[in-house]
Amino acid sequence: MRNQVLLPTIMGVQAAGGHCVLNLPLGMTYDLIQFAVTNITAANMLNFKVKVGSSTIVDLASFQDFEDLNTFYRRQTQAGFLTLWFYRPEYQEDVRALTSLGTADITAPITIEFDLPALTSPAITAYAVQRPPQVMGAITKIREYTANFTAAGLMAIDNIPRGARIAAFHLRKAAGDVTNLDLEVNNGSGAALVQTGPKALYETIQKQYNRVPVTATYTHMDLCLLGDFASPMPTAQLADMRLKPTVGSSGSVVTMVEYIDGLRGV
Repeated sequence: MRNQVLLPTIMGVQAAGGHCVLNLPLGMTYDLIQFAVTNITAANMLNFKVKVGSSTIVDLASFQDFEDLNTFYRRQTQAGFLTLWFYRPEYQEDVRALTSLGTADITAPITIEFDLPALTSPAITAYAVQRPPQVMGAITKIREYTANFTAAGLMAIDNIPRGARIAAFHLRKAAGDVTNLDLEVNNGSGAALVQTGPKALYETIQKQYNRVPVTATYTHMDLCLLGDFASPMPTAQLADMRLKPTVGSSGSVVTMVEYIDGLRGV
């Protein structure tokens, strides 16, 4: 049986330009957090973070980035609600709950934090869907890394942290013009190209696996299309890892990385 519970009041929502903090009660396991919002959009929830003590497991420019993931994975959305998923409904049934946020062994505070601009009468109420207690094992960590390019053409991003397994890369560019994407790794015996192709090919295959590419702004590389827990790419033993996007114009590219990791990993 799963619980559906009202969470504590989110502090700071009513302060103009306030820093907002939600403290999650410990003990149960969190499948998802449901935010019921009034006069607040996903893009208004800036500097969105999920923290376990001093460890940040989700770190995004805004909650809109997470909404883009929800769109890509075809997770259901409803007007007036924003959903933060820990459970992964797009995975195979027997592993969907493996990344749910267990708190049975956690003593540090778990907080969700974000900043709001000055808004008219904003309101947020948070609810959780929970399952019985379990320890915090594998979790999804989401981080963003920015690279700035001064010209168009084939580029390399070689400084994305390694150590955890990686489920997906989502490259965001304002013009949406990452036209080709390669993934090259070196396990110590030389470089190997493990993913390559034009944006249209990635999106064609992703749609065949029930994904919804956010094509206007993203080029996605999903390493878990089969939805099993063996698919995320291990990176701990890699000597080098490079994403090689071909960009149609100069400017910044933000790479949103989904790691499957333990709390003390990357």
